[in-house]
This record gives sequence, C-alpha cells and structure tokens, in this order.
Amino acid sequence: MDKAALVSGIAKLATAGQQAGLTVEQMMGLLNAGLGVEDLMEVIAWRLEQPKPLAPIVSSSGSVV
Repeated sequence: MDKAALVSGIAKLATAGQQAGLTVEQMMGLLNAGLGVEDLMEVIAWRLEQPKPLAPIVSSSGSVV
C-alpha cells in the first residue's frame, strides 16, 4: 500500500470517528488498549447509526472515551 493511500485512509477514519463523537485521542486510546481497527470501525458505524447523538463515554479513570 502506498503512503498516500494509507494517509488518506487514516484521515477518513479520524473524520468518521469525530462525526461519531470520538476524538482522535480516544480512538488512539482504544487502539492502544487492544481494540482492532475493524472493531473501531464497527463502533464508529454503530454510533453513527444511532437516532440521536450519544453522550460521551467516560472511563472509570474519569477520561472521556
């Protein structure tokens, strides 16, 4: 895969995540915690399909997920 295609794909994923109410930092945290990219895409898709905006998810440490 060429670098331009990879950068474009990451940008699209970040944009979709932000539209679903997730920050880039939250998505990176989920990936670093072991969530796979496909699973992250499913979470984003699920959040986008909800009829109303979802409240941010707050982890037990108090950080927004």
